[in-house]
Amino acid sequence: MTLKELAKRCGVSVSTVSRVVNGNNNHAASAAVANKIWQMVHETGYIPNSYAQGLKMGGTQKSPPKAISLACIFARTCDRESGQFFSELFRIIEQECAQNKCKVTGIFPAFEQKKTSSALKIQDVDGVIVMGRCSKNLLQNLKKQCKNIIFVGLNSLKDNSCDQVICDGYEAAKTAIKHLYQLGHTRIGYIGEQSEEARYRGYYDAMKELKLPIEYHHIFNTHQSIKGGYQSGIKLLQAAQHPTALFCANDITAIGVIKSLQENGVEIPKDMSVISIDNIEMSQYCSPMLTSINIPREDLGRFTVKILLDRIEGGHTTPIKIDIPFTLIKRESSAQFKNI
Repeated sequence: MTLKELAKRCGVSVSTVSRVVNGNNNHAASAAVANKIWQMVHETGYIPNSYAQGLKMGGTQKSPPKAISLACIFARTCDRESGQFFSELFRIIEQECAQNKCKVTGIFPAFEQKKTSSALKIQDVDGVIVMGRCSKNLLQNLKKQCKNIIFVGLNSLKDNSCDQVICDGYEAAKTAIKHLYQLGHTRIGYIGEQSEEARYRGYYDAMKELKLPIEYHHIFNTHQSIKGGYQSGIKLLQAAQHPTALFCANDITAIGVIKSLQENGVEIPKDMSVISIDNIEMSQYCSPMLTSINIPREDLGRFTVKILLDRIEGGHTTPIKIDIPFTLIKRESSAQFKNI
């Protein structure tokens, strides 16, 4: 993919794409055009050529100083396209990098560790952004290859040797359960991942603190995706007794759950309330509109890039941890419990 091809796909000039991608001008294009360009960059995997950018059209010049180069690691067991939250977060990181005239040279799924290691060496990155739940082994391997690492996500790292920008998934989950409890629900199920998952721990601990029954036939360990949610919803309906409310680990999972329940005659929220975490754009367009904990992706992305660049440039050496606050967005999928 060349700059010219990218411009053609976007329906704008090459110079406009160049200014937006390289961050040479904060007013290079309207917000709508810039978003369209970044969306196409994201979809095509376009990576600017830093050496080509050092050449003037119609002339030559000495190679400019090497631009700061960053890499993103998607630290989950699947590709990033299965999670809209991290796709949106990555787009924000790309935009922030462009504003700071540095490059995000790649994004790699953590489960392809050999390929990831090779790519980091070839691209000679200055810093690494780890998005999502990060295993101890992955972190150790990354430390061997790069000293500038920052983690961003909802699950706080136990290893405090790296910078972190988090929105506390554990506390967000507890807030979700307390919201359902305040609506009169006491039989609350969980659908999502469990292993090393802060949101599941938050669910479990909140249920214990509120002295609510934890019914394991209402708890489903599944990949957090539309498909995982849909399949878990089907299994839930096979139980002899259903919960009056469900907490789903993320919006994508909740949307899958709601679809399966509605197809089988369950009315949301009349028969069962549903709440989740992320507040992705889709959550306000599904029916019913989804009650969700908003995770501020703009703040997560901006702080992540700024802190990593500060470390690379020698601004700080002691690990920094920033906790971004979340907010509860009440919509149509949760309602007062009515004991009929």
